[in-house]
Amino acid sequence: MCMPQMTAEQIEAQIAQIKQDCQAQGLRFTALREQVYRLILLAAQPIGAYELLDLLQSASEKVVAPPTVYRSLEFLLRHGLVHQLNSSKAFFACSQPTDRHVAAFLVCRCCGEVQEFSHPSIQTMLTEVDQSTNFATQSSIIELSGVCQRCQ
Repeated sequence: MCMPQMTAEQIEAQIAQIKQDCQAQGLRFTALREQVYRLILLAAQPIGAYELLDLLQSASEKVVAPPTVYRSLEFLLRHGLVHQLNSSKAFFACSQPTDRHVAAFLVCRCCGEVQEFSHPSIQTMLTEVDQSTNFATQSSIIELSGVCQRCQ
């Protein structure tokens, strides 16, 4: 599933839903976490931690330290709100943040677009791998590199 560019109204609705979900789970969705998440939602393509840091510092009179940005990113990753690509170490918003799922990421070599593809067969395959190898997967990132439909 491709994460289309969101409108301002969609972003506000998404953030309101995440705040509500965090509150229901007893989690703190701090102002910095919200700012980082908003910037990732606004980004047209996956964005790196230092790009986020630069954007945060240009929008604030306060100095924002890299560790605080990384802690915010860790929170967003841990709670399934964003994903991180292994190939570029960049972050992008999850297309289904309220639905726990396993996905594959299709990365276009030409334009850099990332599509998130989620299907039950991915989870089935990973479960079969675990069972047949007696392995306990703790995390997985499946990235496929190629050329998107627009660039073909």
